[in-house]
Formats: sequence, structure tokens, C-alpha cells
Amino acid sequence: IEGHESAYRRFVVEEFLPGAQSLGLAPTDAWSTAYGEYPGRLLGLVAESRAVADVARRTEKWREMMDTLQEYTHNLTVRLVRMSGGFQW
Repeated sequence: IEGHESAYRRFVVEEFLPGAQSLGLAPTDAWSTAYGEYPGRLLGLVAESRAVADVARRTEKWREMMDTLQEYTHNLTVRLVRMSGGFQW
């Protein structure tokens, strides 16, 4: 959300990423779109297995992090996809 970029970055670096790691989700990449009609921010996380991802996403900690992240975003979308190696959209 415009005007909250610094707070968003601080939350992602200081709370979201460490919180995701504590749930067994490892950060893989972060993208920022400077031009075009694509997501403004994209964060990639990877889990050892589908089961680890499912357990993480059912925790209260995950819900709290998503609630906070929603405060800094428009149209927040979370997708779970099978990792196939290399760049994935």
C-alpha cells in the first residue's frame, strides 16, 4: 500500500521471513515489479514436503502473519505449487 513501503519491508525482513523459517518454510526468492500489470511483490518459499507446507499454513502463526501482510497489500494471493526446479511463475 502506497506510503507503507518501509513498514512492509521491515515486516517482511524482521517478522515474516523468520516466522516462515520457524514453520519449516525456507525463502528462495523475492521479486519486485517496477513496471507493468503484474504483482508488485512476489515472495518464494519452499518446504521439504507438501505435508510440511500444509502444517505450516494451518498454524495460528501463519494466519497472524497473513493478516499482518494483508495490511500492507492489495489483492494478496497465496499459491502452493509443486517445485519443479528453475524459475517458476
